[in-house]
Amino acid sequence: MSLEKNIKNTLKSNFAVDHLEVINESYMHSGPDNAETHFKVILVSEQFQDLKLIERHRKINTLLKNELSNGVHALSLHLFTNDEWDAKEQTTKDSPLCAK
Repeated sequence: MSLEKNIKNTLKSNFAVDHLEVINESYMHSGPDNAETHFKVILVSEQFQDLKLIERHRKINTLLKNELSNGVHALSLHLFTNDEWDAKEQTTKDSPLCAK
């Protein structure tokens, strides 16, 4: 199974997901074709209610500990409740391009 699918499955099985995007951004960085090293995760769940941003990140990093130890070099996390996601007009900033 690809790392991208594994990340999606892990998050779906551990959160009541209202919105989830796992975007492989590896092509924006140096490395081999078809690499799975850089990901952007957008996750909207009411389970983030009353959690500070650092607590949300810790939860995800703990869940994805194996992936982070085995190939994932960078993980950009965008974690919101529904109200926060709506306030952002359901968008996030584009990731910057890496100098290859």
